[in-house]
Amino acid sequence: MEPLIDFSYLNELSGGDSKYLYELLDIFLSTTPDGLVKLEQLIRETDDWDATYKQAHFLKSSVGIVKIRDLHGWLLRIEELGRKQEGRAEIEKLITNIMTTFGEAHPVLIAERDKHKKAAGIEE
Repeated sequence: MEPLIDFSYLNELSGGDSKYLYELLDIFLSTTPDGLVKLEQLIRETDDWDATYKQAHFLKSSVGIVKIRDLHGWLLRIEELGRKQEGRAEIEKLITNIMTTFGEAHPVLIAERDKHKKAAGIEE
């Protein structure tokens, strides 16, 4: 099984620069959790297919950089189904998987961000 989070692309992007890694992870952590909650609400509480696929598309780019196991593929599938306006049961299963996996990844991401914050000597 692939690792929960693959930091290789982030490390490649940053060239190992802790300040840059901190900033990337901080932005990701300040936007992605709310974006996922919004996607879950769209899926579970509305029939707004257009907003659902657009939200999945928006989130897909972030998880293409911060690679959390299976999230990119699952968001791509929600986007595809949302565009076709079909597969509600599959979409609901996918969002459950996404929220569970992100829940596991979230504390790891916070620890990684904080490690780079300390290494870069960034103050509050």
